[in-house]
Amino acid sequence: MASPSTLPKTPDKKPSRPSFDISLDSPALDEVDCSPATKSHLLSLKRKASSLSEEGSPSTTAPFLDWRLAVINSTLDLRHSQRQALAEASPSYQAQGMSKVELVEVIDKDEKSLQKEKAVLMSSRKMLEGDLNDRLTDQNALADAYIEELRISLPAASSSKEKFPGKKTPRPDRQSFATLVNEYLATHLKTDIGEDTPKYCNVLGYWLPPYLIKCAHIIPFSWNTKDMAHIFGSDESPLTSKRNGLSLQTKIEQAFDDCWVTIVPSTTVETTPTRWKLVVLNTAIMDNTFYTDHFSITSQRLWRWKDIHNRELSFLNNNRPARRFLYLRYTLAWLYANDKNWPGFKDIVPPGTVWASPNKPDGYLRKSILLEIGRRTGDKLPNDLIDAGAFEDPDSSSKVADEVACIRVTEKIENHLSGDRDSKSEDEDAGTDDEETGKEASDSDD
Repeated sequence: MASPSTLPKTPDKKPSRPSFDISLDSPALDEVDCSPATKSHLLSLKRKASSLSEEGSPSTTAPFLDWRLAVINSTLDLRHSQRQALAEASPSYQAQGMSKVELVEVIDKDEKSLQKEKAVLMSSRKMLEGDLNDRLTDQNALADAYIEELRISLPAASSSKEKFPGKKTPRPDRQSFATLVNEYLATHLKTDIGEDTPKYCNVLGYWLPPYLIKCAHIIPFSWNTKDMAHIFGSDESPLTSKRNGLSLQTKIEQAFDDCWVTIVPSTTVETTPTRWKLVVLNTAIMDNTFYTDHFSITSQRLWRWKDIHNRELSFLNNNRPARRFLYLRYTLAWLYANDKNWPGFKDIVPPGTVWASPNKPDGYLRKSILLEIGRRTGDKLPNDLIDAGAFEDPDSSSKVADEVACIRVTEKIENHLSGDRDSKSEDEDAGTDDEETGKEASDSDD
């Protein structure tokens, strides 16, 4: 069948029209050794996708875009079924000279390309239709024009200009964000001797030299898009808030960013202000040393991860990070730990009900999006966790915005889970101690 393929990058010269044919639609994949029910479902979806493609694309703009969206949805359903079939296949299964792992990688790549195209098609439908009508002189060239428009629209959809159109939301420099958070949490000791003064670690509960402290974004600032605002049920930028930060020792900050540790409510009953604790999800690092106190600043010389597992966070005033940010961060860490299959992590984390808040009975995030994120990342989130922190949106008019936001935010989550992160340190080993010297670890490099 003819189906959508990964769109080619813009070349130096005008290309010939790219083909939508890809090897994933080869009959070879129909022979995968999966269960009869899965194979029957796969073949049914393939017939449906083939039928759509064989109809041919309409020659007028609006029907063409409707057809194209239907083809994308049909192909995504087929890819999901192919992934399920491969999951059931034996480890030695091969098709078209490719191993099972390689085939899954090809499916992943194709799905991501289709999801990006779908997000553009759904979020910019009117603009795309208008641009196509403006440039078309020959309706027979509609498919070519559409491909050219996508080459323009796909990069623009991920650029800063598309984040909050019509609003000035420049990214604050990291030092400014750190200053806001430190002032809010009172974690920077102000003296008359200058800026190079101790900073406080909210986990260890000690003042440390400033080069040993980082101001951690709970949710990466690069996620600060209109889609993320929609997930929180807001029209405004949510992640520039000073409540989106914590002051952490550098190794703890790195492990937090890597999802090796996370932060959860300390008690099953919400307190004011909220009490939080750190839990170590990667049980393999429990005995590793992450900080050596050479200057006798703290109560012990060697700090191991097991020393801060279940350790309650320490705050110097009544200000706290936002519960909604820590909730989303926890779901991210849960997905990562589940994907890595870390032994015993589900016994370490508290039940999802601990996130329920009488002060926020409707939850923090849109339930439909949270469910879809779990499905698309391949790790189903616990029902009690979703019920405790997600809200239903009765407004059906937000369905398109929900799906677009889910596509784009899921991509960010998948990138984060795979290690592609804004604040990734040059030191990849968060599990062991190293020489913590120099200004490289300061807030300005967070």
